[in-house]
Amino acid sequence: MADTQPTEMMEEDEPFFSNLDLFLFSLIAGLLIYWLIFRKKAEPIPEFKKLETAAPTTRDTSFIDKMKKTGKNIVVFYGSQTGTAEEFSNRLAKDAHRYGMKGMAADPEEYDLSELSRMGEIDNSLAIFCLATYGEGDPTDNAQDFYDWLQEADADFSGLKYTVFALGNKTYEHYNAMGKYVDKRLEELGAQRIFDLGMGDDDGNLEEDFVSWREQFWPAVCEHFGVEATGEESSIRQYELKVHTDLNMNKVYTGELGRLKSFENQKPPFDSKNPFLAPVTVNRKLNKGGERHLMHLELDITGSKIRYESGDHVAVYPINDTAMVNKIGELLAVDLDTVISLNNLDEESNKKHPFPCPTTYRTALTHYLDITNSPRTNVLYELAQYASDPKDQENMRKMASSSAEGKAQYQSWVLDSCRNIVAILEDLPSLRPPIDHLCELLPRLQARYYSISSSSKVRYPPT
Repeated sequence: MADTQPTEMMEEDEPFFSNLDLFLFSLIAGLLIYWLIFRKKAEPIPEFKKLETAAPTTRDTSFIDKMKKTGKNIVVFYGSQTGTAEEFSNRLAKDAHRYGMKGMAADPEEYDLSELSRMGEIDNSLAIFCLATYGEGDPTDNAQDFYDWLQEADADFSGLKYTVFALGNKTYEHYNAMGKYVDKRLEELGAQRIFDLGMGDDDGNLEEDFVSWREQFWPAVCEHFGVEATGEESSIRQYELKVHTDLNMNKVYTGELGRLKSFENQKPPFDSKNPFLAPVTVNRKLNKGGERHLMHLELDITGSKIRYESGDHVAVYPINDTAMVNKIGELLAVDLDTVISLNNLDEESNKKHPFPCPTTYRTALTHYLDITNSPRTNVLYELAQYASDPKDQENMRKMASSSAEGKAQYQSWVLDSCRNIVAILEDLPSLRPPIDHLCELLPRLQARYYSISSSSKVRYPPT
């Protein structure tokens, strides 16, 4: 009995919670209080003001809206592969002002030509088509979509007045096929032809064919619309000169055909507007005698991912002779390294410059402008105003006319003598035009296309 008494007393004095229980309870309670009082409140999601982004710009394909906006009533569409039809179109568009009308040259690839049915919305409106035939009776690349659409079109062109000048070569089987087709098809769709189809033959004298057609065309326009020549014979500039004095040279074109700095860093996809510049790895003459100069060329197209077949074309982009370029600078007393831009005076025009700008006169004359071929009559006519000798002025304007004497003189003094612009400046000391106007008038230097004789299925590069 003596041993049981203390045990019972100990049991009665033992606490309900052990120290461990109290510790755990305190810890849990503390954490709960901390969570309830000091917990981080959820941060409200800030409301950011929505940025107003400009809607992606879409190309304006309405030539009707552009004509209305700029007060034009004549549109000259060109289908051009080498630049000649485009040049003729620009000349016709500039002619319009001499008859109290306003014209614009237009690339059919850039516009919706189904709008030809809306031409009646513009008073005294006229559509002119200067269309070259390419290859075996095919349309030029920039007129292909128009040709495809016209074949399937079921439009009402009763409000359309038009004429066509075709460019081709009679040695080919399908001589002027594109011009002939468009002339006939537009009539079938109800359009009214106001002057006969013109036919230019590059195997003969394409310039003379155009000038002769043009001299008869404008009187027919005057008679049809009841307008008269204004008598204004002064030259109308299409571009204005801007000289850059502090421009970063990294922004200046050095001969690139499309994208700036493409000489240093080529980027696909490659096409006619962004060509892959392939280095020549082999240049070997094949024939030893005779007048022909037959060459074997091999080009390295590594990394271009270009596929080709025998018969496809490779383009060779020429560069003008440095001595000829320097001679122009010397004759006109200009610094050829001046950085310039020629900006289109028509702000609505899609063609902002006659060649990539900004650039230098030296680059333009070396890479972009044709200074080796004989200039066309319109160049002589425009430059005549700068001749200080009245006799030189008279002769230049006579050669640019459609008179028999003028044609004969142009044929003899310019074409038969193979006079290029350098030779003309040398032979006419009184003729010293501003170089920027000369650059505006000279045609673009064109690529030369050659058929590829090799196959991509073998290891050889295209030749």
